[in-house]
Order: sequence, then structure tokens, then C-alpha cells
Amino acid sequence: MKKQNLGKIVLVLLVMSISLIAGGVSVKVDKSAIYRGDNVHLSITAQGKDITFPQIQKIGGFNVLGTSSAQNTTIINGKVSQSKSQTYVFAPEKSVKIPPFSVQIDGKTYKTKALSVNVLKPTQATKGAPFILEMHVDKHKVYVGEPIRVDVKFKQKLNAKADKIQITPPNIENFWVKEIKGAKQSSEGDYRVQTYSYLLFPQKAGTFTIPSVQGAVGVRTRSRSGFGGDFFDDPFFQSMVTSLKWQKLFSNEAKIEVEALPDNLEVSGDFTIDASVDKTEVAANKPVNLTIHISGEGNVDDIKKFDLDIPDAVVYADDPKVKSRLENGQYSGEFTQKVAIVADRDYTIPAIEFSYFDTKTKQKVTKKTKPITVHVKGSANTASQTPKIQKSKALKAIQTDQTDTAKSKTIIKRVEVASHTRYLYLLAGFLLGAGMVFVWFTYKEKLSKKEQKPIVKRIKKAKSDKALYDLLLPYSKKGSYIAEILQKLEENIYGGQHHEIDRNEIVDYFEEVVL
Repeated sequence: MKKQNLGKIVLVLLVMSISLIAGGVSVKVDKSAIYRGDNVHLSITAQGKDITFPQIQKIGGFNVLGTSSAQNTTIINGKVSQSKSQTYVFAPEKSVKIPPFSVQIDGKTYKTKALSVNVLKPTQATKGAPFILEMHVDKHKVYVGEPIRVDVKFKQKLNAKADKIQITPPNIENFWVKEIKGAKQSSEGDYRVQTYSYLLFPQKAGTFTIPSVQGAVGVRTRSRSGFGGDFFDDPFFQSMVTSLKWQKLFSNEAKIEVEALPDNLEVSGDFTIDASVDKTEVAANKPVNLTIHISGEGNVDDIKKFDLDIPDAVVYADDPKVKSRLENGQYSGEFTQKVAIVADRDYTIPAIEFSYFDTKTKQKVTKKTKPITVHVKGSANTASQTPKIQKSKALKAIQTDQTDTAKSKTIIKRVEVASHTRYLYLLAGFLLGAGMVFVWFTYKEKLSKKEQKPIVKRIKKAKSDKALYDLLLPYSKKGSYIAEILQKLEENIYGGQHHEIDRNEIVDYFEEVVL
């Protein structure tokens, strides 16, 4: 009977071997049952000379996270056989069926068999276990943007050993997660407790389930070498021949109901707002710096950037800066935004409005700053009269010149001179007129250059990118070239970039272009 059984086993192995060679392809997964968040390795192995594996982007609807390949060559009785394998890594979040895939081997198409992977529902360790993971939330019903505090407690019995602990933060779609740094130590009965805390900010209304938080406990085990006796039992050598054995833990789940904020609001809590300027009187085309400041409790990170519209003024708004903190169990912070304003006439910074949902009164609250009036010295309201006066004077001078010329012509007509003397007068008049035209154009060119010299000198004297930026800001709407320079300067000042700014090129631009 034993020989017959042995013969059957050999026959089965032979059939399997022939099947593998005939089929030319095999497929397997490293584990057929996992917990959510674990990776699965799908390996396809083929035998042949010319092998083309499939290009797989998704398996069972889940993205392939990575691939790897291997090759093996064997020689049996002088016959060379070659096999290649391709491994695909993916992380299914629910049970999936893996369909057959096509593999090209030496010009023929082979199909892999279908497989399946089960994603098991995590189970929390029961009371009395050496390690327990618990999740607690401070509220189960909130508004969009209202923070939820989540405490994950890792409980370890006093007589249980844990050499290393790993806690995976809560991960849930449509929630923004912020970790509260530092684990708190405490005790509960015969358990030592470490508490890891997080803040969850819902971004969408609906009913959600915060899935089980996953943890792992590493316990160090020593591998015996089998020689050396008590000598290798020394702690020094034990530390060199030990490895961590991991045990997975799962917490409970939590249900959360999220209500939408009224009037399409995005911020909830309790806030104050104020606005201030560095000066209320400024020279024409010089910047005034406005600071918008909001502080209070709530999801301060979701406050949007303010964009101001002030007629006849150039407005540049920096990206806001937010500082947040946890005070007395409440999430709070400060929002600060800088705005530069340049104008050539008096203007008023309008009231800035900020609306949010008050979680205490359950009502919409709108707060606003007071308008700020800025007086511009030498504003265009006064300066605009100057060109008109100059124009009138120029017109009067031209009219006077024309009258004098007419009188001269009348006198010339009345005086009787010799013909050659008349021609001399005409030549003299022509030369005089040409000279006046030449002097006029020369004077005009010098005047134009003289008017441009102050900005050129200031560009050359600017000692920093910020100084050059403030100098060029009033000209931001004068052309694409200035706008491009301002963009580079802005990135240097606020974005940590290192663009090279050619000041000679900027000087040439102002000398050639009359703005």
C-alpha cells in the first residue's frame, strides 16, 4: 500500500510538472486574507524564451502601488529552461476577485487563473487582553469645519512586554486630520495607558464612519544559534541576535454626523477681526501697508485670502499666514494677511467683512472693520492742473511768436531794400528758424531724460529686492515687463526663490520707455 501511495504521489507531481510546463504560466498571491491597509503581492511566473507580462494599472479596482521582476535559469540534463516572474503590489480596501491576465510566451497567449483576496473586518481585543487599542471621540454630531477630538488609547498590562509600538493615525475621506504632538502617559487599573490625540475637521456634510485605528506591538525575540552555551546568553550578544515579532491591534469604530453650514459658510467658531495701516498719509505712488488680522477659536486654517478692490489704486495681497494651537482643549489660531496699496490720489480702504458660523449661538455672524481713509500728498487731483497750465503757456508762447513773425513780415514788406539784401534777410530767417527747431528738440530730449532720472537713480540705489519691489509696484500696470519683474521679486521675497534681477536692464527700460 505504501508503494502504491508513493506511486500516486509521484504521478500527481509529474502531472503538475507537465501542467506547469504545458501551461507555461502560474499565478499566486502572498496572502489570501488581509486586514484593511495591508499590501498584497500578486506574482505571475512564466517559462519560455520570449515573455511579455501584462501592463497592469489596477487590480480589482485598486491601484498597483509598485512592480518588481525576477529571472531564474536552470539546466537539467543539458537542457536549459528559463523562467521569469513579475510581482504587482496593491492594497485592497475590501474583498476583491482578481481576474485572469494574459501573458505572451514565445508567440502564444496564456491566461492566468482567477484568484480572490478577502479583506477581514478588524476585531478589537477584548477586556483582559495583554494589549488593547481604544478610540474615543469628544462628539458624534458636528458642523462642517467644526473640529472633533479623537483620542486613541494604547493599553498595556503591567506584566506584558512591548518593545516597540506603532500607531497609524485615523484616515478618513473628506476629513482633514491634524495630530496633537506628544503622547500622554496614565494608568487604568492594571493597565499602563498611552494616549495619542488627533483633531479631525470634516470638509463635507453627511454620515461618516471613522474606521478602526490600526496599531502594532513589536516584541523582541532571541534567535538561538545552537552553539556557544551560556557565553552567548550574555545580554550584549542577545541584542545582536534578536528580532521583532509584530502583533496587530485594532480599535473600535466611531459614527459621525456632519451638518452643512448655512449660507455656504466654510468657517465655524468664534472670531474677531481688525484691520490697520502703517500710515494714513503718504506721498503719491508710495505704498501703504494694510494688515488684516483674525483670531479666535475654530477652523482658522479654512479662512480664505481677502482680495480688495480699490478704484484708481494698485493692490497687491500677500498669501495669508496662519498660526494654530490647542488651548484648554479648544483649537484656536490667528490669521494674518498683508496688503500693499499704491495710488496717486486720496482713497478709502473699504470695510472688510468676515462671516462665520457661531457654534454656540448656532447662527451666522458677520463682523467688519471700519473704513480707513488715506490722504495722498501731491495727489493727481492737484497735480493734474499742472499739465494744463504748461499747455496754456506753450500755446500763448506759440501765438506770441506767430504775431511777432507776422509783424516782422509786415515790416519787411514796407522796407525797400536791395534784392540781394532781401535774400540775405530770408537766409538769416531760415537759419534762425532751423536753429530754434534744433534747440527745441535738444531741450525736449534733455527734459525727457531729466524727468526720467529720479526713478533711474532710485533703481540704482535700491539696496534690496524688497526696496526695488516697493519702487516698481506703482508701475505694475504699465506693461508685461514690469509685471514679470515684480513676480520674480515677489518669489524672491516671499517664496524663497533666487531669481537674478538685472537692474541695468530695468534702467534701460525706464530710459527708453516714457511711462
